[in-house]
Amino acid sequence: MNINDTSDSLNEATREETTARKLGYFIFAFGMFVLTLSFLSSCNTTRGLGRDVQKVGNTIETQAAKVQSGN
Repeated sequence: MNINDTSDSLNEATREETTARKLGYFIFAFGMFVLTLSFLSSCNTTRGLGRDVQKVGNTIETQAAKVQSGN
């Protein structure tokens, strides 16, 4: 076995590890990006739902006031 053969195989292993590490970082970053977008869209959905519930509550309140006043 030649010293250069050992060096070449170590370089190849190091390149594979580096590539795997970069791929892992990319997958992690992409996952965080998707998760962030998911949270942002759910905030808008929750806000819209809150407004709808508030409108329903206001309508019920108005109708209850009408019933209590006899109209």
